Amino acid sequence: MPRLPRTVFAGLPHHVTQRGNRREDIFFADEDREAYLSWLKEYSDKHQVEVLAYCLMTNHIHLIAVPATDEGLHRMLKPLHMRYAQSINRARGWKGHLWQGRFFSSPLDDAYLWAAVRYVERNPVRAGMEHRAENYRWSSAAAHCGSSK
Repeated sequence: MPRLPRTVFAGLPHHVTQRGNRREDIFFADEDREAYLSWLKEYSDKHQVEVLAYCLMTNHIHLIAVPATDEGLHRMLKPLHMRYAQSINRARGWKGHLWQGRFFSSPLDDAYLWAAVRYVERNPVRAGMEHRAENYRWSSAAAHCGSSK
């Protein structure tokens, strides 16, 4: 049975998640996260996707993103996640899938947008990785709190 097409609406924010295959880690060092964020900027600029919030956990990612076109999320994430997976597989001598299936996305209405941003940015606090969201280096929380971290 074919997969149902993903529902993406140009101009609306979407909560995007993707996790590691078998829920295993996808980030192993700060350099991995730095590369991911650099490539996220590159591909979001190229495919006209505004990233409002993000959080990189050890085994999954969260994004709040606004695509300019219906195909924007797919066009941004496919090369980003392929490039990142190839980089990790090469560095670790692995073969096979890094990501578990395709990414999940859900459109957000105005009433839920900032609740979703808080959810994304507080993920490290809920996971016990940090006491304050703005102290977690690998999310957009510090920028939203006016911190220079």
